[in-house]
Amino acid sequence: MKFLHQSFEAKKKEILEVEIDTATKVKFMTANDLKAYKLGKTYQYHGGLFEESPVRFVVPYDSIWTVVVEKGSYRAPMQVNATCRRIAPNTSVRSTVAMDAPPHVRALESGAANDEAGRIAAEMNLAGRSEG
Repeated sequence: MKFLHQSFEAKKKEILEVEIDTATKVKFMTANDLKAYKLGKTYQYHGGLFEESPVRFVVPYDSIWTVVVEKGSYRAPMQVNATCRRIAPNTSVRSTVAMDAPPHVRALESGAANDEAGRIAAEMNLAGRSEG
């Protein structure tokens, strides 16, 4: 598989923005998941197929995050141009959860989870995907 990638050292609530010129899969993953992705093993990511640009991802926790833009499949490669950048969080926004989000997702943001680690883990389970 052919893909473009760029890594960022990002803090919680920073935004990674990707501009793409054609519909393709955009995936956001940590270093361990990138390694598994390259080896063809099971990995987790945030994102998916996007048809419009820009694609924005709010970083859920401090880490080195990699943006992966897939260039089609091995047998059907396609030409994709992409640019990535990190944006500082918008301090005027009080919540990153949409008002029309399901109640169980909004409850996570309001502090229904007992501790910060549990809340982050629950958010990751709701937003993450896995492929292998």
